[in-house]
Amino acid sequence: MPEAIANGQRIYYESHGQGYPLVMVRGLGSNADHWYAQLPALAAHFRVIVFDNRGIGRSGDPGGDFSIQDLADDTVGLMDALAIPQAHVLGVSMGGMIAQQLALDHPRRVQGLVLVVSHCGGAHQVRPAAEISRLVGEMVTVGSPESRIKALPAFFDPETLKTGLACAQAYAAVSLKYPADAQILTRQFKAIQDFDVYDRLPTIQSPTLVVASTGDALIPPGNSEILAARIPNARMVAIPGGGHQILVEQPQACNQAVLDFLKTLASPA
Repeated sequence: MPEAIANGQRIYYESHGQGYPLVMVRGLGSNADHWYAQLPALAAHFRVIVFDNRGIGRSGDPGGDFSIQDLADDTVGLMDALAIPQAHVLGVSMGGMIAQQLALDHPRRVQGLVLVVSHCGGAHQVRPAAEISRLVGEMVTVGSPESRIKALPAFFDPETLKTGLACAQAYAAVSLKYPADAQILTRQFKAIQDFDVYDRLPTIQSPTLVVASTGDALIPPGNSEILAARIPNARMVAIPGGGHQILVEQPQACNQAVLDFLKTLASPA
């Protein structure tokens, strides 16, 4: 099992494909295996690095609270351990927050930045409806299978749950292999709540693509509009036909948007 010591943490990682490195960062409760809808397409063009955040899946859990900045430092530490001086960085949801922090604190390490269904945190974020917040909060604090099922409308588009249920079932099957317990979900959730980089966004130097899901109930697309407006020269793509899990609900459209963007960037020397 490939592991690296990154920022003092034992981090499980995988490397797929060849070429310029693309580091991909997951969100709340998810792990490296949840990139199943992206790896075949993206690893055909890049050396794709995926990993489990601290406390998740096969990575170590040092205990105690942590911040988004800590998770960004873990990511940089993994890049150091793998001798990757610079990479494209793609983050989804909480992973997008980690990617923002990484680009802000370590600008020379990020060539291209891709932020998928994410937000800047703090008072400026566009918050979900009260019922969606309640369902996710219950899922985090209780962590039972029942609470996860009840929270599905926060993550998937209603049409997916009605006519494309196999999509949600496939995602759930991956989640059950290395389920995140309530304790780690609560700590991740606290890190998200404490995150706020709104004022710093205009200092991001990396070319940036912001990917929104038009049906996202958990992180409404207005958050992507804020990111795209605040980050210099950022591009935004809004993808229909899914909810917060747009990467698995509409993988072809998402993958193509990422590839189209990254192909426009000059190849680093």
